[in-house]
Amino acid sequence: MKVLFVTSEIAGLYKRGGLGDVSHSLPVALHGRGVDISVVMPYFEKTKIHNVICVGQMALDYDRRRELLFIFQTVLPGSRVPVFLLRHPLLDLYDGPEGFAFFSKAVAQIYLYSQGLLGGPYDILHCNDWHTALVPLLVGESSHLGYRERATIQSSRAKTILTVHNLLYQGESGINVALKLGFPKSVFHAFETKLGPAVRFLQEGFEYADVVTTVSPTYAKEISRGIHGKRVREVFVKRKDKILGILNGIDTTVWDPKTDAAVPVHYALRSVHTAKQEICRRLRRSLRLPEIGVPLFGFVGRLETRQKGLDLIAAAIKTLPPTYQVAILGTGKKSIVTQFTNLANRFEHVSFTHTFDERLARRIYAGSDVMLVPSKFEPCGLTQMIAMRYGTLPLVRKTGGLADSVRDGLDGYVFDRYTRSALILKMQEVIATYHANPEKWKAMMIRAMKKDFSWKTQAGKYIDLYKKLLG
Repeated sequence: MKVLFVTSEIAGLYKRGGLGDVSHSLPVALHGRGVDISVVMPYFEKTKIHNVICVGQMALDYDRRRELLFIFQTVLPGSRVPVFLLRHPLLDLYDGPEGFAFFSKAVAQIYLYSQGLLGGPYDILHCNDWHTALVPLLVGESSHLGYRERATIQSSRAKTILTVHNLLYQGESGINVALKLGFPKSVFHAFETKLGPAVRFLQEGFEYADVVTTVSPTYAKEISRGIHGKRVREVFVKRKDKILGILNGIDTTVWDPKTDAAVPVHYALRSVHTAKQEICRRLRRSLRLPEIGVPLFGFVGRLETRQKGLDLIAAAIKTLPPTYQVAILGTGKKSIVTQFTNLANRFEHVSFTHTFDERLARRIYAGSDVMLVPSKFEPCGLTQMIAMRYGTLPLVRKTGGLADSVRDGLDGYVFDRYTRSALILKMQEVIATYHANPEKWKAMMIRAMKKDFSWKTQAGKYIDLYKKLLG
């Protein structure tokens, strides 16, 4: 089977979040299992790349103009998986729906008419999130609506998968995007807004893709029940099929306390206890936290107020006595940055670093005792998996992939209701266990480190899906 993995970001080339990690590690794992896979993404101005060659060009119509697109090729960093990069002024910046509508049309047109430019022909197009969700529509509908005489036979055999990594972002645009793409408005599922009819790219993907997956079994159930939007639930009631949940994995060669260059002391299962104490001591010193014997809670990630439970963390900091410390690393909007800056200035046991610092993030993963992930919702989450890999116990809310990956009292801590009191009670339990039952704490650390979140198993589930889709 031959698969084209369509994405908006790839770790090592251009990364904005967890999708970038998955877009690197999953294709590498699939390639290692014998899948003939290539990846395609926009060639943004800020893409970090050295060895790249131009392999072709293509003309396509967009917004009633003939545009010229250039195609470059490289490989996924540290692998032999081919990567194709599409260059055009509309793709210079990661900036709103229009650029990704253009990108989706380019991918669909190459697939239909010039597959050799991307190393095809392909059996499956595996699309990811709203940025690429128009591809199933554009590929499927090109054999209808007056395009039948120009489309190749491949279009009628197209198999498309859409994986939703986060339903929070859906790619909303005015209905005029249909005309820019050269399609009638009737193809889209428009809805009314104050500014007129609009469409959501992600919903179009739900409507047209052959299979829809998401990144954990629990998140799939939540979506199907309408917890994250009734409109999405209605789509799948109409489709009469289910969203398939496949838990994400992590690249265990990239996240490895035995070799991580950012970690000052390397360690494995036998040395985790003493090594983490030294790493924690150095981390506290670098963050100007008092070097005292209390548990250190870490938080690494986007300061996303709608999702990440930052209001609960702020409330806990204000409420709990300083029998713990917390190190927060992340970037976000000015209001949330100001809030946590003020908390760090007010409380001696709180550190806040407003930046994206990969090296510091790794030291927080390795040096913390507990990793805070009190999300309102979490499609999968990689933070808890990385933390466990480094022997740091995750404290998570029971939702999405967090519920699928952490067991309360065994390899981490889990609370249910999204309330300040629920998080505070669980933090108090953690602090009490840390001081009163060190043997249980050590046993939990060992269990956490032994869990296998590598892509080996999860890649096999995608292969099974590909085979089933191809019959």
